[in-house]
Amino acid sequence: MKRRIKTKRRTMKRRKKSIFTNFYFSFSIFASIIVLSAAGFLLFSPRFQVSELNISGNNNILTEDLEKAAGEKFKTSFSLLGFDISTESIFLSMGNGVNDLMESFPEIEKITVKKDFPNGVSLQIVEKTPYAVWTDSFNDAKKYLIDKNGSYIKNFEDREEYASLIKIDEKEEIENIDKKNVLENLSKIKEGLTKYSININNFDIYKTKTIIQTVLSCEIIFYIGEDRGYADLDWQIEKLGIVLNDGKYAGDLNSLKYIDLRFGNKTNICKIGSECDSE
Repeated sequence: MKRRIKTKRRTMKRRKKSIFTNFYFSFSIFASIIVLSAAGFLLFSPRFQVSELNISGNNNILTEDLEKAAGEKFKTSFSLLGFDISTESIFLSMGNGVNDLMESFPEIEKITVKKDFPNGVSLQIVEKTPYAVWTDSFNDAKKYLIDKNGSYIKNFEDREEYASLIKIDEKEEIENIDKKNVLENLSKIKEGLTKYSININNFDIYKTKTIIQTVLSCEIIFYIGEDRGYADLDWQIEKLGIVLNDGKYAGDLNSLKYIDLRFGNKTNICKIGSECDSE
């Protein structure tokens, strides 16, 4: 008799457990259906498909080109149960599209995306500001614009608005060149020369020297790299100041071939017609 009672109790426990299991299983199925239905509605409902695109902030990039490129980024495609499905839902729009769009238009520095529900997207474009004209003389004299960070903007076009930009000519290929660091150093040199009313026409960059081309016949030679075998750039600029403050040279720079500031405490000065060489 006791055995029957124990068996009955065990059976009741199993039944109770089975009831709760069925409840949670049913609830999970029901919740999954609700979630999938909601997701399907948000992703595929015509109400939430992107149909309006507003672009602002662009000055040099055609709006039509941006609209065409951005429109392609709104579409999200994936496979489900062997079917290829695509949607332009506002909830998925411009996921990785911002980076793709910036790669397509190097002129862009930043894009801010604002979603105007239920079906509009606004893109605020910030374009890069041209800071210098860079020429790769070692590569068929390829010439292009870069910003203050050394980032490529676009190929150079001879326009009046670019006349005042810094002009840099990489005469020989320098591996892993840090253009941002180069620009910072050249700006420091330019600032130093401006104090003496010396206008720079061009910076010619080599592996071991940078030659400053000015309206004068005299070339000014710096080293702007990080090799400790050369003088610190600040010291090179200071040495140039000493030369330019020296009455012996100050008013007669056109009689000089070059001023080489690269080496230690020395300043190598070569007069036109003299036999002197700079490395």
